[in-house]
Amino acid sequence: MKWFIFLLCVICIKVNATEITIVTEVFPDFQYINEDNKLIGRSVDKVHKALEGSGINYTMFAYSWAISYNATLRDKNTCIFSIVRLPNRENKFTWIGELESFDSAIYGLKSRGIKLNTLNDAKKYKIAVLRDNFSHHYLLERGFSESKHLLLIDSLDKIDKLISTRDDILDFVVLSKKQFDYRIQAEPRLKLLEPVLSLNTTQSPLYFACNINMDPALVTQLKAAFKNIRTVK
Repeated sequence: MKWFIFLLCVICIKVNATEITIVTEVFPDFQYINEDNKLIGRSVDKVHKALEGSGINYTMFAYSWAISYNATLRDKNTCIFSIVRLPNRENKFTWIGELESFDSAIYGLKSRGIKLNTLNDAKKYKIAVLRDNFSHHYLLERGFSESKHLLLIDSLDKIDKLISTRDDILDFVVLSKKQFDYRIQAEPRLKLLEPVLSLNTTQSPLYFACNINMDPALVTQLKAAFKNIRTVK
């Protein structure tokens, strides 16, 4: 009987070791909440497909990007998607698998008519970025200052509101091109924007990544699960 109880304990420990929490943000149409309050989208489908039959138990939640990002930095058995692989993030996460390509641009208010020839030209203006989002880190790496050049926003909804109500403090916003094309169909405020400068982010694809201290055996299991996921261009 004692041996049987011991064996059950070992099994429980093994199961618990393969339970992970997966966090993300609402980022249409990569991942978003539908009318049934269910998290769906292209990237969500890929994550489910990768983990199907892997033996890894998981729960998935959508929070603001800042909450999801910091939870993954903090919690050993937490993973995040869809996250851009940037140089200053390289040693902060364990990079599991590529999900799809990523292309983005700086969008400006049509009413302003401001044109940009280079990224450095944007340093004369205020740019709204999601806190700890790729755009935040991408611009910091290129000499932009949080105090001088950036407006740190916690959600896309707040950026949408700024576009239509506080255009006096906002000149530009950085968005994914796929995201913009999808969201403009349902969000009329985005029609106030136009692309003014494409960013060189095509070489920084979206990834599924995990906490840097995750158990190596679990990391190996996850990488094997994501290995055959085809990247969408």
